[in-house]
Amino acid sequence: MPIHDLKRIVFVPVIHTDTESIERARQTVRDVKPDVVAVELDKERYNQLMNQDLEEHDMPTEMFGDPTQNMMNQIALLLRSFGQQTGAGVGQEMLAAIEEGRSIGSKIALVDRPIQETIYAVSQVPLDEIYKITYSVPDANEDLQNMGAQGFLSMLKDKETVDELLIEFRKELPKLAEALIDQRDEYVATALHTILNDVEGKIVAVLGAGHIEGVKRALRKKLSSDAAA
Repeated sequence: MPIHDLKRIVFVPVIHTDTESIERARQTVRDVKPDVVAVELDKERYNQLMNQDLEEHDMPTEMFGDPTQNMMNQIALLLRSFGQQTGAGVGQEMLAAIEEGRSIGSKIALVDRPIQETIYAVSQVPLDEIYKITYSVPDANEDLQNMGAQGFLSMLKDKETVDELLIEFRKELPKLAEALIDQRDEYVATALHTILNDVEGKIVAVLGAGHIEGVKRALRKKLSSDAAA
């Protein structure tokens, strides 16, 4: 498979609680009319999004004994709070892409690593990193309140700022970055590589903005290996 096959993938970088991202995902699918719409979801997360009323009631708000679960819950609560301010629920951009894809007959691919595998990977991260991010969530929430939702979104839409934040995240929390970002980027790249082998037309890949470059890097390596074989 030649490396230029990467050009068959139209990457859509999104922010998970952004109304503009929802429309961008939908419009890109509508314009490209791809054979496949690939979204940053696994089966469990997709089912949760399809049953959001249940999820809202089930989300724990108290801290329990499991540090990994506490961290994941705190991040989820922060995202929910952000989404309530922006008017865009977490994952709505993925559902918009799926809905548009189905309306034009595209195949749908859930390409994120299963959430339980990610949770297991996070559980292997040193506890000092887990505690550091868990107890930094209140500070992040305070920043969100001070900046306002639109100010926070503007920051997240600035690629240079996002790149700097990712560099700092990797520096401060290297093992957590590996579990939450690098391993998932590799998983998504592997899934997209398989799809490239299976279809001849275009693919629209809707991914969180922080994953795009990592996924592209991993996918380029796979395609280069194909070309060298």
